[in-house]
Amino acid sequence: MPIRLSPHARLTRFPAPDGLMLEGRLTPGDPDRGVVLCHPHPLYGGSMLTPVILMAEQVFREAGYTTLAFNFRGVGGSEGSYGEGRAEVGDVLGALAFVGDRLGGAPRLQALAGYSFGSLVGGKVAAADSRVQLYVAIAPPLNLYDFTFLQRAACRVALVAGSRDQFCDRERLDTLHGSLRGRAWLRVLDTDHFFEEALDTLARACRDIVAWAEGEQHSPPP
Repeated sequence: MPIRLSPHARLTRFPAPDGLMLEGRLTPGDPDRGVVLCHPHPLYGGSMLTPVILMAEQVFREAGYTTLAFNFRGVGGSEGSYGEGRAEVGDVLGALAFVGDRLGGAPRLQALAGYSFGSLVGGKVAAADSRVQLYVAIAPPLNLYDFTFLQRAACRVALVAGSRDQFCDRERLDTLHGSLRGRAWLRVLDTDHFFEEALDTLARACRDIVAWAEGEQHSPPP
């Protein structure tokens, strides 16, 4: 699917809890639904311009969500430097607060989506912050990091990964899925960690996640 930025998207800045100013791309949508999108590893070229983030942003935007993709500290126009995944948790909290303010403080559905490293950092927030009602982990690097913290998540959780993902073994993915509270969503695509030739199928998976979260689909797909 062709990726197109909305003509209504605008660059913005917002504070992290420690006072650093972060750069984001805000696209207004419905006043009661928002999503924050977290990009992959800052030290390996990840940014809010990563194609997977752009694609997920577009799917949520087309579904009517207000979207905020942003650069972690030290990336692009964001102040600071790489925080080893710990300081970036604060960046996500700042992004959630910023979107919440733009949506009047109490959106009906607040989503959080992350790709690779972004799924780790975003997942830590989703597992602990009651504002998050939907968490989407795209290619969670389960071979590199312990994701058992997700067992504490009270929100809906959706997992999407590739069958040939170099950093996410299928056995680990199935184990995580089976350990989650409530009914979690899982889809495995025929691709690797980078989705270079699978953005269309990833877009379809993200559309199905949005439908599931909105209640249009009452059970996770196989």
